[in-house]
Amino acid sequence: MVQELLIDIDKAKNIPLNRQIYERIRKAILTGTLHTGDLIPPSRQLAGQLEISRSVVIQAYEQLQAEGYLIMKKGSGTFVADNAVLHLSQSKNELNRMKIDSNLNLIDCSSHETAKKDQFSVKYDFKHGVPAWDVVPMDQWQKSLVRTCRQATPDLLGYGPVEGSYALRKEIARLLRSSRSIPVEPEQIVITTGATQALDILARLFIKPGDQVIAEDPAHSFLHDIFHLSGAKVVPVPVDQQGLRVDQIDKLVMPQEQGTGPAKLAYVTPSHQFPTGVTLSLERRLELLDWAEREGAYIIEDDYDSEYRYVGKKVSALAGLDVSGRIVYVGSFSKILFPALRIGYAVLPHALVQPFLSIKQITDRMTPSVEQEALADFIRNGQYAKHVNQMGKLYAAKRSALVLALEREFGKRIRYYGDQAGLHLLIEINSNVCEEAVAARALHYGVRVYPAGCYFTGFKPDNPTFVLGYSNLCEEQIDVGIRRFAQAEIDCTSREVITA
Repeated sequence: MVQELLIDIDKAKNIPLNRQIYERIRKAILTGTLHTGDLIPPSRQLAGQLEISRSVVIQAYEQLQAEGYLIMKKGSGTFVADNAVLHLSQSKNELNRMKIDSNLNLIDCSSHETAKKDQFSVKYDFKHGVPAWDVVPMDQWQKSLVRTCRQATPDLLGYGPVEGSYALRKEIARLLRSSRSIPVEPEQIVITTGATQALDILARLFIKPGDQVIAEDPAHSFLHDIFHLSGAKVVPVPVDQQGLRVDQIDKLVMPQEQGTGPAKLAYVTPSHQFPTGVTLSLERRLELLDWAEREGAYIIEDDYDSEYRYVGKKVSALAGLDVSGRIVYVGSFSKILFPALRIGYAVLPHALVQPFLSIKQITDRMTPSVEQEALADFIRNGQYAKHVNQMGKLYAAKRSALVLALEREFGKRIRYYGDQAGLHLLIEINSNVCEEAVAARALHYGVRVYPAGCYFTGFKPDNPTFVLGYSNLCEEQIDVGIRRFAQAEIDCTSREVITA
């Protein structure tokens, strides 16, 4: 029977909601309010109870499962794990520092982080979406920063233009014309603090409460959060080997007479879909452009991981085909250089530039000017192109090492997707085990892997599926990490057999 879980969260607090849910459930387990084998509410039910996005609840459940507190069984539900008692015993000192109350208030996060570090020593982290930290060209970047600072004028050190540095916009336009086949001028580009800010502004610009937004399925869960904040209804459209199923859009969009607004926006990652890695075919691209023009809708093209392609010719951007001004192209430098740089950009049709700038000026006027000028210098002096070329070769070798290790350890039971480009693979293991259980077990071997089930909204794979990043691991680490990951899957398989 599902245990009733009374959780209070404070949406006004400067603490992420998924973190609040995580802490409350974890404390309920540690204090004995929840016991081994207790069935906790489904994520959809708890999300409805708390009036929040289901993805927020899923994130909390995933963290709890990764740390061994919960276990999810397909078709059965989510339970308090058998080894949760071990956590209780290991956390006695922490419990003595807690202020226990019946309302499951938040515990001190700093004590949790210490306990987590003590519990597992992660040596092989297959995190995706990050560059290789050890080869970031810091010497060249430092030289660009020094040159910029030495040449700094009062204008540069003051409040810069809301659209961003003209020098940087000029360099980005040049890059996009040559490498992405987009006929863009600097005046169409607005610098943002990463791609996420661009998406947030676009959501504010296009969406009214009740409007529908087309999104790929699977897709990153944070996209749903961004669009939901604007009051949109996200319409997941399935992805196959040719990318977004454009022919399914009209079938899935709800009629406006049912209380929803029109579908004004579609979000796609056509060059390297996340997380499947597929490329949107030319036929589908033309179909999507026809749909947008027919419906008076706009397309957000997130050019995810487009810089790195290892097989075949580099694919041009969808925006290069746009003749009707229906595409907003979004990019960033987080995966090329480093995320802390916080520089992204949006390429806008001329008619949208001023509306976009009006919102940006209110919400966040400017991205740091010195870093923008330094990045323009870095690109202008050829260091950016040199770095991308070097990293492409390095990542190709790491990708090959990952594929070989997976095939060696799993044999014909493994299927992988997206190996032609990008910085991660989506893998599917022919197995009956729970992917969250495998991830939790892998932590005992010092390996962190990332279940992919949370990215699927409609159709979900029958087998355990994972997103494995490889950019920040050397080939030896990849080899050892996959061997230990495979052992974790064997452990879970043996346990399933014994339980059955």
